[in-house]
Amino acid sequence: MDREEKTAHLEWWANPRTCPARIPVRVTATATAEEWEAVFSPPLDHDAYESLKQLIDTDPCFTLRFDDSTVEVEVQEGDFANVHHLRLTATSKS
Repeated sequence: MDREEKTAHLEWWANPRTCPARIPVRVTATATAEEWEAVFSPPLDHDAYESLKQLIDTDPCFTLRFDDSTVEVEVQEGDFANVHHLRLTATSKS
């Protein structure tokens, strides 16, 4: 199976007008159609890593924004000792 990698942004919205986090990522679709593996590009520094952990703890729902589309995703809980990779799952949250 070919694995296509795309660039996107992972966005965390506090409300419809405020987006305090917009993180560039490279995403690869997994075998499951509604899941992606995301790698931060460039890698996060320590402060950005800590901010991301706080956002995920607050609400793990993010918007995955491609050039021509968006998908609401949930960041899967896991070991954040190495947060360079995340698993994202599409949600129906609006």
